[in-house]
Amino acid sequence: MNKTTIIIICIIIIIAGCNTKSEVCQQLAQVDSLLCNNCVDSASTILKNIEPQTKEDSAYYFVLKAETDYRQGELPNFDEINYSISHYETYNNDRMLATSYYYKVCAFIARDTLPKECFMLLKQAEQLSEKTSDNNLKNKIYTGLAYANGTKDNLDEALYYSKKEYYYAQKLNCRRDMAYALLTMATCYRLLEQKDSSEYYIMLCKSFANDVDTNDKSYIYNILAECFMQENPDAAIQYLNTSLKYKKKPQAYYLLAKIYYMKNDTLHWQKYCDSALALVWYKEKIDILTDIAQTHYDAKDITAYKKTTDSLVKTWKEYIDYKKNNLSLEIQKKYDFEKQQTEYEKDIWILVAIICILMVAGLVIFMVNRRNLRKIKQLENDNAQLYEKQKVFIDNLDEYKAQLVFLQKQNEELSSTSDNLASIVEANKQMISTLQHKVDEMDMQNNAYLAVGKTIFERMKQNLSITDYKENYANCLYYFETIHPDKTNIFDSYTNLTIENKVFLICDDFLGKNDEQMSTIFDISQTTVRTRRSKLKTKLS
Repeated sequence: MNKTTIIIICIIIIIAGCNTKSEVCQQLAQVDSLLCNNCVDSASTILKNIEPQTKEDSAYYFVLKAETDYRQGELPNFDEINYSISHYETYNNDRMLATSYYYKVCAFIARDTLPKECFMLLKQAEQLSEKTSDNNLKNKIYTGLAYANGTKDNLDEALYYSKKEYYYAQKLNCRRDMAYALLTMATCYRLLEQKDSSEYYIMLCKSFANDVDTNDKSYIYNILAECFMQENPDAAIQYLNTSLKYKKKPQAYYLLAKIYYMKNDTLHWQKYCDSALALVWYKEKIDILTDIAQTHYDAKDITAYKKTTDSLVKTWKEYIDYKKNNLSLEIQKKYDFEKQQTEYEKDIWILVAIICILMVAGLVIFMVNRRNLRKIKQLENDNAQLYEKQKVFIDNLDEYKAQLVFLQKQNEELSSTSDNLASIVEANKQMISTLQHKVDEMDMQNNAYLAVGKTIFERMKQNLSITDYKENYANCLYYFETIHPDKTNIFDSYTNLTIENKVFLICDDFLGKNDEQMSTIFDISQTTVRTRRSKLKTKLS
């Protein structure tokens, strides 16, 4: 084997190693971006297919995995997040270290525990986040501080941090987080027995109800019911019925049971107690059974009291067994992780040594490729985000319109039913006015999206260049899907198409442009047009 062959082989190995590392870094950054945009399921899918190549990759990977696990209702792994903390403490990365601290706290929260260590970690994360310009990180940490203090009944501290959470949510223009901050404030004021403030913030939160998760919509209406159940039980029942339309949560059923008990309607009280018990987990079930037992005891119904206490004892035993099994599972996971890390450390040192030796020779090639790839990927990501924004926007618009029609119809029914519902009717009128204003604004924005898309589409029809509109290709796709919804099957035979490729197919398959015309439209050579068409065929299903 001569020297030339050896050099060529070395260069190929370098390029392969660099591309692998670059690809992993890009995938991790893509997952981070998806999580920031609340695309948790998509982020989790990509994360499962990533294999970290370096310690830096592993630390980043474990932080993102902790976030996806927590947001999907699973238990983040303590050993993995501790690995990230140890790495970022060594390399002084303020942003990632603060994020690691935050998700270690989330790992405790997911296990229904909140030791003193959590408060220390959150305060350290707060100090580190102040050194960065990452408002999204600050918003997360203040959310955690508000929740932690609220859980420990430090209500003044919880209010302070929830107001800071609301401030950063406003800066991020994140209506979802604004809703959660307002919900925390309303809950704190309710516990502080400041009824007027609690009602003000929960009514304000109600205007953001469409921007939160379905579970949290239900929770918002549950809080509304709690605010009004003493003074206006009928209004509270309406709020709870709305809550159950979003999610059949045990809290709503149990609040209904309490209201009917206040009305001396024991039949409905028992019915909704049973509904609540059918849905709750061990801890909540124990609390509800305890309240029911106390009610039977106060009513001197010894038979019902004994039956309830027997169920309570049985539930306690099941809960203890569950905790034992869960502890065994955690120990096994820790053992498997440590074994995996030992094997991983041996392999990684060999890989790092090879990459370090070969990296210098391939640095120039890597930098050129990376720069071009970054520009292309950024443009694709921008268009993908714009397209998703348009889709979410039209979904929200439809939901607002549906809610507007519902409220108008409800007002007509309530107005003709009884004068006692005047306060609810008036509140609905204010909401109708707000929704109508919002719908009008969103209609204008939607028309603006369609106008840009129409401009690009018309230019393609007239064989004019559209390269100056690359950042708005998503608008063109949105316009095409809106005007010709029955023609979107031109994409069905392909897989993993980018926004730009879909626009290319609209021009090619739908408008039927030839090579010369497409060359003018996309400012590329006819050879490139044919090459791109050939590459698209490889994406056939």
